[in-house]
Amino acid sequence: MASGTRNIRMLINQDCFAFLADAMCEYSKKTTRFQSLRSTVQHACASTRLIALEREDLERFLAEHPVDGQIRVWLEVKPDWIADYDATRRKIAQISGKPVQDKAVIPFVVHLAQVRGVF
Repeated sequence: MASGTRNIRMLINQDCFAFLADAMCEYSKKTTRFQSLRSTVQHACASTRLIALEREDLERFLAEHPVDGQIRVWLEVKPDWIADYDATRRKIAQISGKPVQDKAVIPFVVHLAQVRGVF
Protein backbone atom coordinates (compact mmCIF):
# COMPACT_ATOMS: atom_id res chain seq x y z
CA MET A 1 0.00 0.00 0.00
CA ALA A 2 2.11 2.90 1.24
CA SER A 3 5.76 3.20 0.36
CA GLY A 4 8.53 5.55 1.28
CA THR A 5 9.29 7.12 4.61
CA ARG A 6 6.60 8.86 6.65
CA ASN A 7 7.50 11.47 9.24
CA ILE A 8 4.98 11.74 12.06
CA ARG A 9 4.92 14.83 14.26
CA MET A 10 2.96 14.63 17.48
CA LEU A 11 2.20 17.09 20.25
CA ILE A 12 1.90 15.07 23.45
CA ASN A 13 1.73 15.83 27.16
CA GLN A 14 4.32 15.13 29.86
CA ASP A 15 2.62 11.94 31.05
CA CYS A 16 2.49 10.48 27.54
CA PHE A 17 6.13 11.47 27.00
CA ALA A 18 7.12 9.75 30.25
CA PHE A 19 5.09 6.66 29.31
CA LEU A 20 6.88 6.35 25.94
CA ALA A 21 10.29 7.00 27.55
CA ASP A 22 9.61 4.28 30.14
CA ALA A 23 8.61 1.89 27.34
CA MET A 24 11.87 2.59 25.50
CA CYS A 25 13.75 1.93 28.74
CA GLU A 26 11.85 -1.31 29.35
CA TYR A 27 12.50 -2.53 25.80
CA SER A 28 16.18 -1.51 26.07
CA LYS A 29 16.57 -3.54 29.26
CA LYS A 30 14.93 -6.57 27.65
CA THR A 31 17.15 -6.46 24.57
CA THR A 32 20.27 -5.24 26.43
CA ARG A 33 20.66 -2.60 23.71
CA PHE A 34 19.59 1.04 23.77
CA GLN A 35 16.33 1.34 21.83
CA SER A 36 14.86 4.37 20.10
CA LEU A 37 11.23 5.40 19.94
CA ARG A 38 11.19 4.11 16.37
CA SER A 39 12.46 0.66 17.29
CA THR A 40 10.13 0.48 20.30
CA VAL A 41 7.02 1.34 18.26
CA GLN A 42 8.16 -0.89 15.39
CA HIS A 43 8.52 -3.84 17.78
CA ALA A 44 5.14 -3.07 19.37
CA CYS A 45 3.39 -2.99 15.97
CA ALA A 46 4.96 -6.25 14.84
CA SER A 47 4.30 -7.99 18.15
CA THR A 48 0.66 -6.98 18.50
CA ARG A 49 -0.58 -7.34 14.93
CA LEU A 50 -2.40 -10.61 15.66
CA ILE A 51 -3.91 -9.49 18.96
CA ALA A 52 -7.67 -9.00 19.00
CA LEU A 53 -8.55 -5.46 20.01
CA GLU A 54 -11.64 -4.32 21.83
CA ARG A 55 -13.16 -0.86 21.59
CA GLU A 56 -13.42 -0.71 25.39
CA ASP A 57 -9.66 -1.25 25.72
CA LEU A 58 -8.95 1.73 23.48
CA GLU A 59 -11.54 3.95 25.17
CA ARG A 60 -10.29 3.02 28.65
CA PHE A 61 -6.67 3.66 27.67
CA LEU A 62 -7.45 7.08 26.18
CA ALA A 63 -9.62 8.03 29.17
CA GLU A 64 -6.86 7.07 31.62
CA HIS A 65 -3.99 8.42 29.50
CA PRO A 66 -4.84 11.69 27.74
CA VAL A 67 -2.20 12.48 25.13
CA ASP A 68 -2.73 16.09 24.04
CA GLY A 69 0.05 18.43 25.04
CA GLN A 70 2.84 20.74 23.92
CA ILE A 71 5.84 18.39 23.77
CA ARG A 72 6.92 17.86 20.17
CA VAL A 73 7.89 14.33 19.24
CA TRP A 74 8.84 13.08 15.78
CA LEU A 75 8.71 9.50 14.61
CA GLU A 76 10.08 8.30 11.30
CA VAL A 77 8.21 5.31 9.87
CA LYS A 78 10.44 3.67 7.29
CA PRO A 79 9.42 1.39 4.40
CA ASP A 80 10.56 -1.78 6.21
CA TRP A 81 7.75 -1.45 8.78
CA ILE A 82 5.26 1.00 7.31
CA ALA A 83 2.89 -1.86 6.37
CA ASP A 84 2.79 -3.07 10.01
CA TYR A 85 2.20 0.47 11.26
CA ASP A 86 -0.56 1.16 8.72
CA ALA A 87 -2.26 -2.17 9.51
CA THR A 88 -2.19 -1.33 13.23
CA ARG A 89 -3.55 2.14 12.58
CA ARG A 90 -6.38 0.77 10.40
CA LYS A 91 -7.27 -1.87 13.00
CA ILE A 92 -7.47 0.75 15.76
CA ALA A 93 -9.57 3.04 13.53
CA GLN A 94 -11.88 0.14 12.74
CA ILE A 95 -12.53 -0.76 16.37
CA SER A 96 -12.97 2.89 17.35
CA GLY A 97 -15.41 3.54 14.53
CA LYS A 98 -13.73 6.82 13.65
CA PRO A 99 -10.43 8.15 12.31
CA VAL A 100 -7.59 8.02 14.81
CA GLN A 101 -4.57 10.25 15.25
CA ASP A 102 -1.02 8.95 15.37
CA LYS A 103 -0.56 10.49 18.82
CA ALA A 104 -3.25 8.07 20.08
CA VAL A 105 -2.19 5.04 18.02
CA ILE A 106 1.45 5.08 19.07
CA PRO A 107 1.03 5.06 22.87
CA PHE A 108 -1.90 2.62 22.61
CA VAL A 109 0.06 0.04 20.60
CA VAL A 110 3.01 0.41 23.00
CA HIS A 111 0.58 -0.10 25.90
CA LEU A 112 -0.78 -3.26 24.23
CA ALA A 113 2.73 -4.62 23.84
CA GLN A 114 3.44 -3.94 27.51
CA VAL A 115 0.28 -5.57 28.87
CA ARG A 116 0.75 -8.58 26.57
CA GLY A 117 4.30 -9.00 27.85
CA VAL A 118 6.18 -8.55 24.57
CA PHE A 119 8.59 -6.00 26.06
